[in-house]
Amino acid sequence: MRLERDTFGLVLRAARERRGISLQQLSSETKVSVELWGDLEDNDFSRWPERIYARNYIRNYATHVGLDPDVIVDEFCRLYPEQGDRRAEGLLRAHAAIVQHELAWQDEPTNATQHKRRATDRAPADGGFMGRHAGRFVAMGLDVLATVFLSMPASLVGVSFWPALAVVALVYHAVGVFVTGRTFGGPLSDRCIKLVRALPARRLVSSRAGSSIAQ
Repeated sequence: MRLERDTFGLVLRAARERRGISLQQLSSETKVSVELWGDLEDNDFSRWPERIYARNYIRNYATHVGLDPDVIVDEFCRLYPEQGDRRAEGLLRAHAAIVQHELAWQDEPTNATQHKRRATDRAPADGGFMGRHAGRFVAMGLDVLATVFLSMPASLVGVSFWPALAVVALVYHAVGVFVTGRTFGGPLSDRCIKLVRALPARRLVSSRAGSSIAQ
């Protein structure tokens, strides 16, 4: 298997969806946050750990979705050498020597780094019941809105609303499970929550950039 950089995450997502595994289920089984797995499938490694941690995450994901972990890890290292290549240290040291720069390379994380990584990788646990199950509540709300909206045209042709709602709900659920492995609200809620949680960080970056320009 030889993958491309732009489609690496898409191939992994397709394998996961073929297995009918949701991001929440994968997160629960691997103890890695939904956000990090979502970033992987979007080819976004800005919040990901590096080197051995990144390779272990990739191996864990591949194992759970039925892909060859050795092949996927090798492809990850080839496509993203700055993130997981085992030869990264040697390459960086060679380049540093050429430009006469002293490379500060740390292969083993300090306690502070490990604590930061653990705090980043885990889904927030201080939000109480609502915080832990926010994705499910959002998905449920989206599914209810979708089924009600799809049932409303039935009144235009003289069909009673409640029987139409029951039929639409059954069809909606069946098609959603067949296509995504769950209802359509699940993937939409993942995306919504990911965007909302990214907003504070984006505002912070924007404010810092504005302050730098002002100075």
